[in-house]
Amino acid sequence: MMDILELLADGQLHSGVELAQKLGVSRTTVSNYINQWIERGLAIETVSGKGYRLPYTITWLDKEKIQQGLSLSSQQRISQFQLFRIIGSTNDEAAKRIASSQQSGVVCIAEMQEAGRGRRGRAWLSPVGANFYGSVAWIYGQGFAVVEGLSLAVGVAVIEALADLGVQGLSLKWPNDILWHGQKLGGVLIEMTGEVDGSCQVVLGLGINVKLPLHYRQQIEQPVADIYSILGQDINRQQLTAKLIEALVSLLAEYEQTGFAPWQQRWLQYDAFANQQVKILGLTPVIEGIARGIDERGALLVQTTDGRIITIHGGEVSLRQSEQLS
Repeated sequence: MMDILELLADGQLHSGVELAQKLGVSRTTVSNYINQWIERGLAIETVSGKGYRLPYTITWLDKEKIQQGLSLSSQQRISQFQLFRIIGSTNDEAAKRIASSQQSGVVCIAEMQEAGRGRRGRAWLSPVGANFYGSVAWIYGQGFAVVEGLSLAVGVAVIEALADLGVQGLSLKWPNDILWHGQKLGGVLIEMTGEVDGSCQVVLGLGINVKLPLHYRQQIEQPVADIYSILGQDINRQQLTAKLIEALVSLLAEYEQTGFAPWQQRWLQYDAFANQQVKILGLTPVIEGIARGIDERGALLVQTTDGRIITIHGGEVSLRQSEQLS
C-alpha cells in the first residue's frame, strides 16, 4: 500500500488507470488503497473522472544523505540508525531496540507515526512525509536524577539547531514545547525505564512541524506553526533531519557529565512566559502567579500573590497564560 504514495508523492494528478498499471493491480485495488489512506487521515484529493493527487509533495528522507550530514563524532556515537516509512511510535521502537542491544545511541526516525503521542498521553498527529518525527535512546548509569532538566535542554538545543538553518523567532514554553509567536512548532517527550538510582534507559522523542497540511491543521485544537510558514519556502528535509539528530545525539552523549547547568541561562533567553501572569493546571489547588524563570534543576519558579516563590517540577502539570495579566 505504501507504493501508491511513492507514485502520488509528486503532488500531481494520477489517473486510476495509470496507478493500476504501474502497481500491477486492478483499479478496484487502487481505490481500496486510496480509501485506506484516507481512513488513516491522509487528505488525498479525488478528482472525478481524472484521478487522485496529494495536496502536497513529499521529498522522502534518505538515510545515506542524512548520515552524510552528521559529524564524525555523532556517527561514532550512533549504534543503530533506523529510518521507517510508517511506524507506530518512534519512541516505542527506540525503547525496544535499546532494551535489546543495551547500547546507547539508538536513533529512530519515521515519515509517519500511527500511534505518535505527546506529553500526558495526548495523540500527536503525524501526516506522512510532512514533519520530523524522531527518537534517540541512551543509557545512563546514575539513575533518573541525572536527566533533571533534560526536556528543557532539548528545547534549547533544537532552537539553536533551527537557528543555524535560518528559523528565527522561536521560544520555549516550560517544560517541553517549542513555540513561534505563541504557536506550537514542536514538542519533546522523554520516557524512562530502569532503576531510580541505577542504570536507566532514556528515550528522547521530538516532533517538529515542517510543512503541516491544512487538513491536519484544522484537526489541532491549538494554534500551530510550521517551518514552511516561518521561512516562506521549503527546507531541505535531509539537512534539517541531520541537524536535529546531531543536536540530540550531542546533548545526550554529554548530559550525564554536564547536567542542566550549562543550559539554564540559555533556556531563560527563550522563555516565552518570563514575568507573565500564569496559571498552573494539574495541581490541587490550581496555582496562579507570575512566572519567574527556572532554577538550576529546570523547575519552574512561580511568584504567588503573597510574594512567595513556589517551585514547580515536571509531571502532570500544564502551563497556561492567565487571562488576567498584571
